Amino acid sequence: MRKTAIKDFEIAVLGAGTMGLCVAQFFAMNGHEVNLYNRTYANLDKALVQIRNNLQTLVSINQITKEEIRSTMAHIHGTGDLKEAVEHADFVIENVAEKEEVKKKIFAQIDQFCGEDVIFSSDTSTMNIYDFLEVSHPERLIITHFFNPAYVMPLVEIVRGPETSDETVAVTKELLESCGKKTAVLNKAVPGFILNRITLAVFREAAYIAGNGWATPEDIDKAIVSTFGPRYTFEGPFGLSDFAGLDIYERLATLLPPVLCSDTTCPSILTEKTKNGLLGVKSGEGFYKYSDVANAHRDRDTKIMKMIQAIDAVNN
Repeated sequence: MRKTAIKDFEIAVLGAGTMGLCVAQFFAMNGHEVNLYNRTYANLDKALVQIRNNLQTLVSINQITKEEIRSTMAHIHGTGDLKEAVEHADFVIENVAEKEEVKKKIFAQIDQFCGEDVIFSSDTSTMNIYDFLEVSHPERLIITHFFNPAYVMPLVEIVRGPETSDETVAVTKELLESCGKKTAVLNKAVPGFILNRITLAVFREAAYIAGNGWATPEDIDKAIVSTFGPRYTFEGPFGLSDFAGLDIYERLATLLPPVLCSDTTCPSILTEKTKNGLLGVKSGEGFYKYSDVANAHRDRDTKIMKMIQAIDAVNN
């Protein structure tokens, strides 16, 4: 039976990949007991090493103390036994591969191991799990989409399904917000949810401009960072349009749509990169080159954390 007090919730995180380990770290940093499950112990061991490295980075920029490394790691319990991971959990978060058959199998298993009031969530970034997952008591099924790195990025998208109960949404919001997250609720599972839809809309137009040779990726990034960057820290597109003037936006929205990119296929500038194995930071080169991958991640995480501190100072 699920515990009454949110602060006492035991969390089970299924999958110790990039997102799973960060989600486990996030809840452990906030005092929750976390069972981190992974089918292979070798990958589980790598995940625990990465969590410790992440925490060390936080120490290096004075975000946490060395003692908090010890306390956080003490809250994380790695296991390769799925039943052991979930049988006492109050909240289960799935982070396994984005494949229907993999998700269907693991949810069928945990449905057998957990009480009927245990909340089941998926950290899928794009999939509509409600189309193919079958669990008893589907009112307790929900999507919680974290952003990488999950222990740093402030937002979690909550996506409810057709049978998700108001109570499940409320408990999920309370759990996340009690740990310092901001939540945005999507009342229907649409492809890409909120942020990935907008992200891809921006990327498609940026790729269109670069692909036509009208501007370089470097100058497009510079333009975005130097305008959207400072403005979007405190206002979204609707707030921005209010200050720009809705009459101005109406004119732009009348003139520009016919000449904007409307391709329904992947931008060629992107397929060319992936075809040549240039996958970004993970391969050492994408649109930019990265000579030290670990340092690139560390530098980016540090910048994100410093920006969040600055944004909080502006908004509070």
